[in-house]
Order: sequence, then structure tokens, then C-alpha cells
Amino acid sequence: MIFLKKLMVVLSLLFVLQSVFAATPWDFLKIPTQIAGIINPLVMGLLFLVSLGLLIVALLAFKKKGSKRLMLVAGAFGLFFIKSALGLIDLYVSPGIFMNFAVQGVFDLLIIGAFAIALLKK
Repeated sequence: MIFLKKLMVVLSLLFVLQSVFAATPWDFLKIPTQIAGIINPLVMGLLFLVSLGLLIVALLAFKKKGSKRLMLVAGAFGLFFIKSALGLIDLYVSPGIFMNFAVQGVFDLLIIGAFAIALLKK
């Protein structure tokens, strides 16, 4: 726990120093972007497992209650699982070719739409 606090202090300090001495307004994003790139395989694997768990829980809840809202929620988590599975495959097979920002945006729109309909439906 102490190591994580020290790591966060060091990273925060580097972030602040780089933003102070940046040549362009977005230079302060270089370090966080590099860190995100380094931990991307770990994050993608974690997203895959979490989305699988949420899909299973949503399907069990739908099976128990049979509600149309739960069906939409399960569908949204199913889309989230498919998105994370394709992202993980894309990471190792063809980095960035078939799961580009446009495809991810379509998935996000469908997921948000399913959640919105489930939330707003009477």
C-alpha cells in the first residue's frame, strides 16, 4: 500500500513537472498515454474478465426475473463482453486494425442505448 502511494506521488510529480515545462498544451498527456500503453494488455484482460462476470450475473438475473429491462441490461453487458473480447483479440492478432475508434464508438453507442432504453422504459 505504501509503495502504491509513493508511486502515485512520483507519477503525479512527473505529470506536474512535464505540464509546467510543456512545449505544447497537450504535452502533459505524454506520460499518462505511455503508461496506458504499457499496461494496456493487463487492462484489456481485466476488462474481459469483468465484462464476462457482469454478463453472467445479468443473465442469471434475467433468468430469475424474466424482465424486459433485465434483458436489455444483459444485452448491454453482452455487447460490452463482445467489445472487450474483440479488443483483446485485436491486441494480439492485428493491433488496431479491426477494433479501431470507429468500431469502438459504435459498440459504445449501442451499449449506452441499451442502458438508456432499460432505464427510461416504463
